[in-house]
Amino acid sequence: DHVYKCFDETVTSMACGGNATILFYEGGGWAWTSGLPKQLHNKLNGRQETLPAPTYVAVGSQDRYYVSFADGKSQWVGCDKMTDLLYSTNRTVKTVAFGEDWCTYFVVFEDGWWQWGGTIPPGLSDIINRRKKRGDLECVSLGPNGEYYLEAKNGRAWWGGMTDENLAIASEHCNT
Repeated sequence: DHVYKCFDETVTSMACGGNATILFYEGGGWAWTSGLPKQLHNKLNGRQETLPAPTYVAVGSQDRYYVSFADGKSQWVGCDKMTDLLYSTNRTVKTVAFGEDWCTYFVVFEDGWWQWGGTIPPGLSDIINRRKKRGDLECVSLGPNGEYYLEAKNGRAWWGGMTDENLAIASEHCNT
């Protein structure tokens, strides 16, 4: 109910992970549910209006998160390999997804290129390989129990690893 009440047309970014949901709004405001990683909450709660507003957020289990700000800077908590990737690239991050374990992540960059670490779901790696590892991704999402969603820049999308109930809900919204 809380998320439903907080969601409106001014939401610019929304993330769910672990037991938490966080929403960013136009103008720099934000709303959250309990269970938000403490470091992320501390970074945003009471943030001075003179500081750049948060623009994107990803939340995972085990208190992992990635947050970017209007000045292009970002902060995160994740495994060392993800940190090494983010420090070593000159690409701009578009989306970050956290998987089942501490070391599993998937980063999509603005140019469509991507990189992952850890053990992504086999169905997702099969799709990536069938697509000849093209650098045309829009986003990838990972769930805590092997769920995944992949969308290419041309609008095609693939998903899997879901329960029959969740698959039925997703299929209701499929327009293929």
